[in-house]
Amino acid sequence: MTLLERFNEKVNAIGKIPELKQKIIFTLLMFLIARVGTHIPAPGVDIDRLSSMTAQNDLLGYINMFSGGAFQRVSIFALGVMPYINASIVVSLLAVIIPKLEEIQKEGESGRNKVTQWTRYLTIVVAMIQGFGVCMWLQSAGLVTTPGFGFVTTTVTTLTAGTVFLMWVGEQISLKGVGNGISLLIFLNVISRMPSTVVQTVQNMKGSKFLIPILVIVAAFALITVAGIVIIQLGQRNIPVHYVGRGFSGKGGVAQSTYLPLKINTAGVMPVIFASVLMMIPSLIVNSLPADMPGRIMLGRLFTQTHPVYLITYAALIMFFSFFYTAIMFDPEKVADNLKQGGGTIPGIRPGEETVVYLENVVTKITWGGAAFLATVSVLPIAIFSSMGLPVFFGGTGIIIVVGVALDTVQQINAHLVMKEYKGFL
Repeated sequence: MTLLERFNEKVNAIGKIPELKQKIIFTLLMFLIARVGTHIPAPGVDIDRLSSMTAQNDLLGYINMFSGGAFQRVSIFALGVMPYINASIVVSLLAVIIPKLEEIQKEGESGRNKVTQWTRYLTIVVAMIQGFGVCMWLQSAGLVTTPGFGFVTTTVTTLTAGTVFLMWVGEQISLKGVGNGISLLIFLNVISRMPSTVVQTVQNMKGSKFLIPILVIVAAFALITVAGIVIIQLGQRNIPVHYVGRGFSGKGGVAQSTYLPLKINTAGVMPVIFASVLMMIPSLIVNSLPADMPGRIMLGRLFTQTHPVYLITYAALIMFFSFFYTAIMFDPEKVADNLKQGGGTIPGIRPGEETVVYLENVVTKITWGGAAFLATVSVLPIAIFSSMGLPVFFGGTGIIIVVGVALDTVQQINAHLVMKEYKGFL
């Protein structure tokens, strides 16, 4: 069976599951709404000059990538879901610092609903602050036709409302669609910028004798990166588990062997998304400072995406969030308790605390590999491609997000198919 025939078979299988088909259609409709919003500009900004500046500035281009082109138009969705990501990071960190908040998170659905509501409120605050920062930068860059209090008030309100709406869209996708809504919106924004970025880069290098070699290098890097991401995302460490049951006669024990799968990259693409969004903040703050402020130029250089300080900090944040998010996603105590209650044991490891320690050690070791891969693929291409005069967009961050989110979504679709006795995509 060819790949195309296999794909057609799975599409037909999806069509036979009304619930799954409705989820996919709903997700696509939400995508359409999100894309339409990126083309509705906020009033009072010189869009042509801003687009030109965005094309020539790596930082602005990077922000524009995460907003799906909305930033260069200062559309109602110019901030994207970045404020929500920032708010989520703050709440997650506070849950570690404040025991009471952690207890609330563990209260079940009611506790999670409380934390979600607090995250929404914090998102509004962050969006207003970031919107104000964008307004200050636009005015200092001379891109506003009628600067002043009226422009700031209108634009901050518009950008904040846009972020809140996108947050709602993301939540609706998670509830009624397929995949993680917020991650899918970032995926949509990144992938929507790829064709235009490639075309623009080729046009800029037209006539250069290095055009073909560079395109070959970029294509080879993309293929290797995609293959690596698939391996890391789907890779897992299988821990053998023995269960002791009873025979059909009710007499005597029957040993059953299975395994506990531990993902190499439990955190998925979230460490890259978190680190990328956080690294934008200092750059935006520096760019909003007065041009004649002492030390502004030096700070600006430090947070340039090609500066060693930026790259090292970016890699460190990816590593940190890989372990941090893994700790949130995987609870060794809960897993060990479930094994004990189900009569399962890991060979050579005693049930209880010894199992917890063993699982913690295994997860820590495999997380090092996944975290190091994410950091390397995200940082190394920035250093290499920037020296070749290519946009930072061609770095590994965008590819990691696109491939990682796509894999997660396909796996969710696959789970629906398996539940209905259909073979999955993978």
